[in-house]
Amino acid sequence: MRQYGLLLLCFLCLSGCAGEEHQDLRKWMLEEAKGLRGKVAPLPEITAFPVVAYETETLTSPFAPGKIVTLEAAVDKTTPDRMRPPQPLEIFPIEDLKVVGIIMAGPVPYALIQTPPPNKPKHVRVGEYMGRSFGKITAISRQGVTVLETVKDVNGTWVEQEKVLMVPKEGGR
Repeated sequence: MRQYGLLLLCFLCLSGCAGEEHQDLRKWMLEEAKGLRGKVAPLPEITAFPVVAYETETLTSPFAPGKIVTLEAAVDKTTPDRMRPPQPLEIFPIEDLKVVGIIMAGPVPYALIQTPPPNKPKHVRVGEYMGRSFGKITAISRQGVTVLETVKDVNGTWVEQEKVLMVPKEGGR
């Protein structure tokens, strides 16, 4: 008897959900769906690539790690001199070095370079080296120090790039 009562109660609950409550919305959706037709563009035509014979005795392996070296690159004049003794400021990255002042000793300008703590500032002049990228000081002016760094580009060729370390204006700005 209990099972029949429970079954009757479930039937009544479910029949309440089947009401005519949103018939206007359902009717509108059916009317709107009548005009919809899906369109799929035809697939593009597949073109076959020509077959190319790979002759291993005359061609370079496509998996070889080497690169093509031109005659110009073989005689690279910008290669840094690794035989010269390193100077004290070459152990620091150039980003960690700051110009804190310029000193004029007659016609010869010197720059005071602050290294990371606990080191004291070091004075340098044109022709000395600083930074880890073989940076040679090419000019010192009242505005800052010009450094010509020698770095390898993506092809492994040595290239020179110029960086200017500016003297901070009064007030540290």
